[in-house]
Amino acid sequence: MLLVALFAGVYLLGDSAPAIFVVPIVLAAIEFGVVGGLAAAVLALALVLAWDLSTPQADLDAFEYLSRAVAYGLLGGLLGRFVTLRRRLEAKISRSERLSRDLMATAGFDGYFTRLNDSWERTLGWSSEELRSRPLIEFVHPDDRERTLAEVANVAAGHDTVSFRNRYRARDGSYRWLEWNACVDTEQAIIHANARDITVLQRAEETIRHHGEQLERTVRERTSELEQSRRETLRRLALAAEYRDDETHNHTERVGHTSMLIARELGLREELVQTICDAVPLHDVGKVGISDTILLKPGPLTAAEYTTMQKHTVIGAAILVDSSSTVLQMAGQVALSHHERWNGSGYPHGVAGEHIPIAARITAIADTFDAITHKRPYKDARSTDHALTEILEGSGTLFDPAAVKAFLTLDHTLLVHGRYT
Repeated sequence: MLLVALFAGVYLLGDSAPAIFVVPIVLAAIEFGVVGGLAAAVLALALVLAWDLSTPQADLDAFEYLSRAVAYGLLGGLLGRFVTLRRRLEAKISRSERLSRDLMATAGFDGYFTRLNDSWERTLGWSSEELRSRPLIEFVHPDDRERTLAEVANVAAGHDTVSFRNRYRARDGSYRWLEWNACVDTEQAIIHANARDITVLQRAEETIRHHGEQLERTVRERTSELEQSRRETLRRLALAAEYRDDETHNHTERVGHTSMLIARELGLREELVQTICDAVPLHDVGKVGISDTILLKPGPLTAAEYTTMQKHTVIGAAILVDSSSTVLQMAGQVALSHHERWNGSGYPHGVAGEHIPIAARITAIADTFDAITHKRPYKDARSTDHALTEILEGSGTLFDPAAVKAFLTLDHTLLVHGRYT
């Protein structure tokens, strides 16, 4: 449309007689649209015709006047039509901007707004003139200014912004959360942006996040309570077994902590170390199935009594190993195998070397040390040095050499007295 009008104007400019009317037609079309352009074209044609008729020497050519009429009409009508459509489009855009809930804006690279729609005043209370009179960063919450300046620089460098959030100060002093999308027009050196007030959404998200954090804390607290309850139950189960043959009632706890320290010294992962600490105190739970005449006998056991005593390993495993709990499953393995020996000379199954579970290998050392250094119904306590010598002599035959090496690095005096590091 515009191109045809321009061709018509060029054609008329080539004709000296009507060329003086091109500018008035263009101005009329720009000012008044189609009606103004066509009216100016008709008037221009009439004036040309009147001028020619008033000139005696004029050579009136119907085709020439027809071509002029078409050119004037195209110039005025099409240019006026283009201007009218452009104005309607601008008016439609302007209405959309006024009615839009989005805050639309353009800003220069100098940090000032250059154009704002009506939603800014409806949302923040500031007039367009007030917002354009001060650097836009002054309206941003102080805690968000550094991020905002960095994002503006990022957009100016040609990178689009999507869903950037910051807080803008309203006229009443409160702050509203805005979510921005923006891009740059490098030719005009301006940034086009639109924002949406998401204050309600932001508060809802913060509320959900707060409730989520509260729920996580509650779950952690309940889990901690359950964990403490579980450990207390395991401790009391171990205590029930040791009450029958340990006057101090601390044997299971000492063996559990010593085993934990050995496991940690061996470099086992911490989760496994803690499981060993919880499981090992149950190593003698099978003694609940052994009669007091054997368990509390003050002297040496007969061969038959010793065979019966060995069954506490199998009884303990039967009590524990079928549990769905990881700790109780390990406790069952320890109960069954803590009397197995590195060279296969132990009981109940004569398992050797690394076929013995690592927790049971560790327990064998901790249990032996504690049994030697503390009084039992059938024996007196021996010295720490005696216990260390016995364990060192059994390294590689009775005990796992690596576990013995780890055990020897510990403070054994503290272990004897139940003071753990």
